[in-house]
This record gives sequence, C-alpha cells and structure tokens, in this order.
Amino acid sequence: MNDYRLIFQKRAADYHYAMQHYPNARFYEFNNLISETNFSTISNVLDVPSGGGYLKKHLPSHVNVTFGDFSEGFAKNDIQLITPEKLPFESASFEIVFSLSGMHHLADLPQFVRECLRVTKTGGSFVFADVKKGTNVDAFLNEFVNTYNSLGHKGDFLSESSFDSFSDIQSYINNCQYNEYPFLFDNFTDMITFFRLFFGLDKASDSIIQEGIHDILGIKTTSKGIEVNWGLLLFHLKKDF
Repeated sequence: MNDYRLIFQKRAADYHYAMQHYPNARFYEFNNLISETNFSTISNVLDVPSGGGYLKKHLPSHVNVTFGDFSEGFAKNDIQLITPEKLPFESASFEIVFSLSGMHHLADLPQFVRECLRVTKTGGSFVFADVKKGTNVDAFLNEFVNTYNSLGHKGDFLSESSFDSFSDIQSYINNCQYNEYPFLFDNFTDMITFFRLFFGLDKASDSIIQEGIHDILGIKTTSKGIEVNWGLLLFHLKKDF
C-alpha cells in the first residue's frame, strides 16, 4: 500500500491543477457524498483528508468547514496538517465529518474511523466514500495507474464487510451502498489531461490513457459531454450514543 503523505508530497501540485482547471469533472462524486445530508441544522463540518479543500464549494454557504490533510503537499492556508490516527480536535466538535477517496492509503483505517467518530457530536454522522474491491475502479487504480504512474498505486480498498471484525465501528454503521456516476468532461482532450494529472500518469501517452479509460472504466458521449464511468462505496455512520 502506498503512503498518502508521501504520494502527495510529490503529486499535490498536479492533482490540484487538475481539480482547479476541471472543477466540474467530479461534480457527481462530491454530490454523492453529501446528497443525503440535511444541512439546515448543520453549522460545523470536518473534511478529512481534504486535499485542496474542494468540498467547500459543494456545501451551503452557512456551513463552516474545517479542512485537514495528511500531506504537506496540501497543508497550506486554511488546510491543517494532521495525522489520521490522532485528529487534533476536541471530542464532539462537528455535526458531520466527510471523507472522500483518501482512506484506501491509510495504514490503520479502523483507528481513523474511530477518530472521526470521536470528533463527531452525538446525533451527528461520519460519511465517507471510497473505492470498492473488485470493481472496475479498483482495476483501473491498482492495475492501470499502478503501471503508468512512476510512484505506483496500491490501494487497500473497501467492501461491505470491511468493518465486520470491529464491533465498536460496526455498531455505528447506518447504511452502506455502492453508487455509480460519471466523471464529466467537455471533450476527450480535457478528459485525458485531467486523468494524466489527477492520477499521475506520467508514463503513459495520450492514446494509452484514452484506451485504458475506455477499456477498463468505459466512456460514453451524452448531451452533457464525455462521461467516464465511476463509482464508490458509500458508508454512513450515525453517532446516536
């Protein structure tokens, strides 16, 4: 398994460029994370690992977001450098904690989940989404990206039973479901550029990237643009006690 901190010490700039220049590419991925949340009574949210703080634009303006990341590559301005095994926040600090697609690089995932639950207020939620084992996204990351990224990619992905051996976590799980949705682009050039930068495909030509996306994930052209098939396993943990 690759170490999150080391990966993004080297790749944060390209990743951030991709997110800044193609801000709508992952719209449905962020929407999937937050769509079941009623923000009318929520004022304090934690986003971890936050990358460059991309979640904020998807949240209502009245919500105060605290950003934390595990790598110096992203820890700038209002994004705190933190460790996943011991979050630097008081217990019961947030109504909801969100985590998107960064947990598969953690050495001690259960401890990170425990920490997120600790800092969640009673009655609040910890909502996270990450890659599901055995899916095309798994194959794309741990095979294609692993081959064409100089740093490699070895993620420890999730399944519906990932926390069955951890009764202290299992008791909080309210829902777990796999959701599919697209990455969206205006044209194939944008798609290739985004994938090259976002996934660090420095060893692949444009044609290899397009072929890999097509063959492993699947591409279709719709009235919205170029859609690349994607999907993550979503967990909703409810802290009722």
